[in-house]
Amino acid sequence: MYSEWLVLPVTEDAKERSTSVLQKFPCAAGRNVVAAVLHSLASNLGINIAKCEPSTLVSDIEVNWCMEVICFGLRLPLTEHEAIRDCVHVYCEWMQALTQPKPCVPKPVQDDANQYFRRMLRHLYNLFEPREDSQTDMISRQAVLCHQVLRRLQTVAQESTKIEKETWDEILRFLLAVNDVLLAPPSRKDDMGSHMCERILTALFEVWLLACSRCFPSPNLWKTFRELCCTWRHRGALVEQWNRINLILTAAVLRLMYGHHYPELKLEDEAVSLVAELSGEQLAQAWYRFLHVLGNPVDLCRPELVSQTPGFYSLLEANDSIVDPFQSPCLAALPHIFHRAMMGIATLVDATLGISPVATEEDHPKLTSYSSTSSAGSGSVTSNTGSGTTTTPPHQRRGATRISAISNLKAGMSKPGVFSNIRSSTSSALAPAATTGASLAAAPLVPPPTPP
Repeated sequence: MYSEWLVLPVTEDAKERSTSVLQKFPCAAGRNVVAAVLHSLASNLGINIAKCEPSTLVSDIEVNWCMEVICFGLRLPLTEHEAIRDCVHVYCEWMQALTQPKPCVPKPVQDDANQYFRRMLRHLYNLFEPREDSQTDMISRQAVLCHQVLRRLQTVAQESTKIEKETWDEILRFLLAVNDVLLAPPSRKDDMGSHMCERILTALFEVWLLACSRCFPSPNLWKTFRELCCTWRHRGALVEQWNRINLILTAAVLRLMYGHHYPELKLEDEAVSLVAELSGEQLAQAWYRFLHVLGNPVDLCRPELVSQTPGFYSLLEANDSIVDPFQSPCLAALPHIFHRAMMGIATLVDATLGISPVATEEDHPKLTSYSSTSSAGSGSVTSNTGSGTTTTPPHQRRGATRISAISNLKAGMSKPGVFSNIRSSTSSALAPAATTGASLAAAPLVPPPTPP
């Protein structure tokens, strides 16, 4: 699909563009400069007081000098937590220049918000880089600051009406780079990647989906997105996000193709609002491209293939006991990850065929009992296959039955036929009718019209 396009070196570029002139001086000198400058800047933000002070930075030269200091501050060891925190607070306030800037945001930043926003993202890459030999409590503090940046980035992306195409590209490149630096290496307990995995992938997928409506990503970015996702397949959260976004897009595509007469997937997900702005062409393109982001899902059951990445090969240098990358302990989770991917695909197929997923009695005994009682009271006939999937035609099924979420990867439970946050419902005005047989052919793709 992207054979003629190049993969962008987003991680390499991010490392090159996140340097500061203070790195040319002794670390102690740079640390002293950061402590003095950031203490003054952060005290004027008005975070702990009701009113913030207007910024004293009135020229581009002054702002650029301070940004060099902040860039270096974001690279400091985690033991300098207060200095790093002040750097994050300053940039989070300045990023609001694209929405509703406060008086503490310098005038040059307000006048050229897009250009300064792009530069701030390049510097913030330093915050996400894992520090070597960091203690667990320090990593947790770093993760909190990363969460703060991601929240502000998502808020600005959703609310701003002034973001330029170049800025959208920079946002997506930034998210790809920070995901890659955290998720590409083999997962280890309590490392930075494990702390941030789910949150950082959520930000990437949701902002990417938002960009599809505001400024559709270029083929280079889509190819880079796909290639990098294939190096993160040992992370279970990647498949969960892939399933989630695919389901949201599939529900919107079915609604666009068949209208409200087709069985509707009612999703209790905040990200559903992100597809509301997509045009029909944008929706179709985003749906097809997200489906292919993970490559061939069958490869998830091939550890020797999943481990053929630079991140896994770097493991050989750090661990003499491992002679081949596919011996990494984290790959033991691949069978479960593969199963979750297949469950997600099965849910998309069921939704496309108009077949509602049902829970087995072992999963949800109360739900099964309620469904059986309801069916008996309405006089409908339902046939079940051995896999636990109903073959009742869409116009005959009862609605408003909520399918609860299967427990996530941490709980280690997997049951076929259901996917988190799904409710399948049809119009109660459609009259029930008896059916026979248990084949999928008995379920029409589109419900027949209501009889007179």
